Amino acid sequence: MNQNENSQTNYFIIDSSSSIEHNDVDFKYYSYQNHNNNQLHKGDLIIYRRSGSASEWGNEFYLYGAGKFGEVVRQDPATGNDIVTIEQPYLFSHRLMKQNLRTFDWTFRKFKGKWSNFFNMNGITKINEHDYMGLLARQKNMVSESKLSDAEELLAVKCYQAEKNELYFINDEAKGVKTYNAVQKFFADKVKFNYHYKSAVAGPVDEDDLVVARIVPWEANKKIRLDPRNGISFTKMLAEAFTAGYFTFNDKGHIVISDVAAPDAETNKLLNKYKNRKIHMNYQYSPNKEYLEYHREHVFKK
Repeated sequence: MNQNENSQTNYFIIDSSSSIEHNDVDFKYYSYQNHNNNQLHKGDLIIYRRSGSASEWGNEFYLYGAGKFGEVVRQDPATGNDIVTIEQPYLFSHRLMKQNLRTFDWTFRKFKGKWSNFFNMNGITKINEHDYMGLLARQKNMVSESKLSDAEELLAVKCYQAEKNELYFINDEAKGVKTYNAVQKFFADKVKFNYHYKSAVAGPVDEDDLVVARIVPWEANKKIRLDPRNGISFTKMLAEAFTAGYFTFNDKGHIVISDVAAPDAETNKLLNKYKNRKIHMNYQYSPNKEYLEYHREHVFKK
């Protein structure tokens, strides 16, 4: 991510509901009352925040991306708001939740242990360069991944936008760019987020041990590659066993273990421990039953 900041650059955390009704489209357009709040200018750098009231995750706010303010493209006559383009969009590799930020070294404002009134009520909070760069580093350090190219980073943002519109198809390449790495950046974090960065069946585990397994393999169906309901968050060993077909789930979400033993005793012992365990999942984001049926018919070892 190269945003070419200069001495005139200001830094902000801005709230976005990603709502068409408010003319907010994440990583594309942002609408705000420039006449009443003229602190935002072209070239300023932003970090996106989803407020608790707009959050999908138990009314908890989180930070999820960054970008640069571009040109004002039009004014909304109904509200008088300026609608501004967002340049150089960057999707975080890991959403920053409250627990990820409690130990963050805030310098623009003293954090006293409570989030109430820490961010401005108007949805625009001016921070400083130290905090801006620190937040970018914090989310990046929370995942182990190879660096994506600029084209792949932009593609990850487009995956985010497509999934928001329930458009799940993506080809192996897009405009000459192989899509797998960009899709995985978006997909893995989205699925882990849906599972509250926990394993679907295991007890409390170190987040570093979490892996997202696809229910229907990548190669099997291009139409659902961006659908987070085709992913499940597991510990690494369980993810490998699921992908290899040594266990599956029935339609009620209970584990079904294959009669074919896994090649190592440790995996078999682990699977027996979780036999008949039910998946822990918010119903809204639970695995698609058609995908689970595919896994039982085509991946599960019988």
